[in-house]
Amino acid sequence: MRKKLLALVSLGWVFNYAHRMAIPPLIPMIRAELGISNAEAGLLMTALLLPYALIQVPAGYIGDRFGRKRLLVLSIIGYSLSSALIIFARHYRELLAVRALYGIFSGLYYAPATALISDVYRERKGSALGVFMVGPPVGSGLAPLIAVPVAMNLEWRYAFLVLSAMSLVIGVALAFAVRGEVSRPSGVRFSIPKNVFLLSAANFIVLAAFFGLLTFLVSFLVSSGVSFETASLLFSLLSVIGIAGSLFGGRLYDRIGRESIAVVFGLNALLTLLLALTASPWVIIPLGLTFYSVGAVVTAYTSEKATGENLGSVMGFVNMVGFFGATVGPYLTGLLIDGFGYARAFLSIPVMYLLAWGIIRVEEKLERKEISRT
Repeated sequence: MRKKLLALVSLGWVFNYAHRMAIPPLIPMIRAELGISNAEAGLLMTALLLPYALIQVPAGYIGDRFGRKRLLVLSIIGYSLSSALIIFARHYRELLAVRALYGIFSGLYYAPATALISDVYRERKGSALGVFMVGPPVGSGLAPLIAVPVAMNLEWRYAFLVLSAMSLVIGVALAFAVRGEVSRPSGVRFSIPKNVFLLSAANFIVLAAFFGLLTFLVSFLVSSGVSFETASLLFSLLSVIGIAGSLFGGRLYDRIGRESIAVVFGLNALLTLLLALTASPWVIIPLGLTFYSVGAVVTAYTSEKATGENLGSVMGFVNMVGFFGATVGPYLTGLLIDGFGYARAFLSIPVMYLLAWGIIRVEEKLERKEISRT
């Protein structure tokens, strides 16, 4: 039962990302049709990520209170149907509105899913969360493989209709193949401990860097002389390699704990700097291993700071603050590109990883001082 649950919940997370990351590889087509700027294209990600962020804490508490699996099923069905509405969006504002609706339903997923997995796989939660966190790389890699061919043969809006049909199957399977709630806390309370605030700030910066890079990676490579088709394949390659990166991050956390944060943040800073300076496709290979390992490491570390009674709320809070950063990242990156060009704009990404690393170090020192006092 645990394996079936983990597989279906992870698949739901895969398509949660596939829907949201279908936009970046289609930006050249969307810009050409709607006549929008890079900053406005970045807002297509911000439009979903802002409501996504706002719903995180309520989703964590509601999942703990009324049933995590039930909320996950609602999320999958809701984000599938709302994403399919893009087929009717003919103007920029309509597209923003549909993406915002999708953001609400997709935002109901992460907190109850990670709380459920952390509770069920207590002794090996790092590895289990590493499996779950293959969702971002698999979903991001799957998105252009589905969206680009559909867009080139039909029209870009139909890509979301195809993705919706696929994700609905997962929602129905989770509803009927896994009986009962599997895991439910005996007592539930809403509380956010103060020791997660600096971690949340670091997550804000990391996700700003993550989504800023992903949103404009294809466009960055095209501006550097890479063909659109090759840039799309490299986007997918980053995500495919990221599957191993996510599993690596989970196992690394199980082995060395919080020290894994320094490892993955430092490597991401180095590799994104090389990408910005060289635009070399070869950087994509090692970057895939480190870029997606962050999610598993940060998620496992966050779960250590919660109790059984507030696990969903804490997971939701840290992710909420992180996704406030994710809403800023694409728009800020778009503004920097419009003002300074792709190469200089991408130099902001390694700086953000180093800043987040520094915040975690401060958080660890404050925690040690607090322990020594008691």
